[in-house]
Amino acid sequence: MTPQDLKEYIYENDKVDFVLNEIGCHHIKLNKNKEYYSCGNVDGDNPSCILAFNDKYLNVINYTREEYFRKNSTFSPDIFTLVQYNLSRDNKNFDFSDAIKYLHKLFDLPITFKKETKKEKKIDPLDVFKKVIRNSTPDYEDLADINEIEQMDYIPFIHIDLFKEGITQPTIDEFGLAYSNIHKRNIIPLRYWLDGKLLGYNMRTVIPNYDKFGIKKYFITPTYPKNQNLFGLWENKKYIQGKGYVVVYEAEKSVLKRHSRLDKTGVAISGHSLSNEQARILIGLNVDIVISMDKDVSINEVRYICEKFYGIRNVYYTYDKHDLLNPKDSIADAPKKIYDFIFKYKIKYDETEHKKYLKSLEEKEV
Repeated sequence: MTPQDLKEYIYENDKVDFVLNEIGCHHIKLNKNKEYYSCGNVDGDNPSCILAFNDKYLNVINYTREEYFRKNSTFSPDIFTLVQYNLSRDNKNFDFSDAIKYLHKLFDLPITFKKETKKEKKIDPLDVFKKVIRNSTPDYEDLADINEIEQMDYIPFIHIDLFKEGITQPTIDEFGLAYSNIHKRNIIPLRYWLDGKLLGYNMRTVIPNYDKFGIKKYFITPTYPKNQNLFGLWENKKYIQGKGYVVVYEAEKSVLKRHSRLDKTGVAISGHSLSNEQARILIGLNVDIVISMDKDVSINEVRYICEKFYGIRNVYYTYDKHDLLNPKDSIADAPKKIYDFIFKYKIKYDETEHKKYLKSLEEKEV
């Protein structure tokens, strides 16, 4: 189940009080209109400082732990925030992802990345891609199904071009990188941040002048839910929490390059738009957040992303104010000295930055 599916399951099966009891809340009472449960904190003696709303959203108000609940929620705190708080009393490393896993295990339910739907007639998700390939060159006919990498033409190596960009063998092994000789593409497996489940692939062509042949530069599995995932978090999570910060890049390749340089603090959002779910996942890590978009992303777009964390987590952004990068580069593409320089002088998104962002919005309205 997805996190929202899980909340709906708990509500529809009248399991809210069961969860509250299991995580150590006390004096659990359902109000007379059945709109919410009141209870006390696992580490407190106030019998009614918590309100857990009895609906499919399971939002929670904790009047005596407001700061923690505000800092550990993107929007409204909910049952996951309460589980995280209660169980982190005995295990300080217990985080948002652990809370989701705990509740799934409590009810013996499977974790999934997309909302469960009724089975419908099977549609080939690669049909559009196959048509492009068939119309471009005969060497690319009969594209294989990529639901599992074992069914593909691939070798567990990378093309020389990617190797020249600095991707090393330990990174190839850690991320399961591969190469398709038939399709002339480097293959990057995309795994779910929570449990490592394979969700799809990003495959990048190595053919020169690919656009003249009608070939796409990138092909990402159409069903990949990029707005609900962060590439590299599954592989890098322990290192990120040990370092106390996470660096958010646009592209998967940036994460791979930094990993090859023994910097395992990176994740990628697969674009330059950060979804609310991705923001929530990052907040749940309980570490500082460094936004590092490519150079061609405007400062206002960067500040818009930072706004999602302002007042909740320490958030910074990198900015090439000395014009050291090429027009579309990530700092991960830069040599070590340039990367270290830009990263050292990253900008904290504080009240001053917040006011600059608000001012830019006012100027747009004029």
